[in-house]
Amino acid sequence: MRITDQTDGLDVIANDVVIAEYRLGSEIDAVNTPKPHFHPLRTLGGAQITDFAPEDHPWHQGLQFAFPRVGDHNLWGGGTYFGPEEGYKIVADQGKIAHQRWDQRVNEGADVGWTEQLDWIGHNREPLLAESRTVALSASVASRAGWILDFDSVLSNATSEELTLATPAQRGRSDGGYGGLFLRLAEGFTPVALTGESGEITSSGARSRTLVLSGTTGAGEAVTLGLAFADPDPVGDQAWLYRFEDFPAIGWAGAYETAYTVPVASSLELRHRLAIYDGLVDVDAVRADLAL
Repeated sequence: MRITDQTDGLDVIANDVVIAEYRLGSEIDAVNTPKPHFHPLRTLGGAQITDFAPEDHPWHQGLQFAFPRVGDHNLWGGGTYFGPEEGYKIVADQGKIAHQRWDQRVNEGADVGWTEQLDWIGHNREPLLAESRTVALSASVASRAGWILDFDSVLSNATSEELTLATPAQRGRSDGGYGGLFLRLAEGFTPVALTGESGEITSSGARSRTLVLSGTTGAGEAVTLGLAFADPDPVGDQAWLYRFEDFPAIGWAGAYETAYTVPVASSLELRHRLAIYDGLVDVDAVRADLAL
């Protein structure tokens, strides 16, 4: 693999295929919360996995890491959920997640990646969180058809008060626990099977450390995704939120029922793993790649 610099981010290339484009988000409108993101993500064979700023949810930007509520601010984008009676409203509460610098880069080899420093900034430009984000990309150990993305974040409270990282679920929205690492899948993605550690997953909000999703892209390409909460000790709810009927998306829903809190002068560490394959790959092989 190798990393190349681009005007607003980085590309990762494997065997002459650009498997990941990481962008810093400078082109995103303020109402949709500018934030770094991956788009497109592709299989080694070139099948596109992600969508970017679709008309139904323009604040969904490929693979993104953000929260609908950081204190009193919207760091997700779009409308803010005010409860079952009022629903979503567009109000002036959106902030942004801003790249500051690269600290480390491994630009070529069997494993590549980087450490990045970012600031989570409120609507009135006040500092909310300082993030140290580490991204690593490597080849699958279980299948020649796949590759692995590790996405780890340390979020440090930059305010003088305890900071809450919350979702619409805490304001009463049923199955509204989205927030954290979130994957907007490419238009037309159709699931074949979702499998957790206890068997088939049949509803959004299911609990499992890992999830294996097999399906087909809008172009009819068979693909498999493996997702895992990679924290050494359980942090948060470790639930999976997903949609397929109205639009295809899936998220690591660590605050599905209970918000995260970051005490004053303290940090929250969240670790994730995503494996991407061409074809319908055996569940046990995917779990081998998700094992830590």
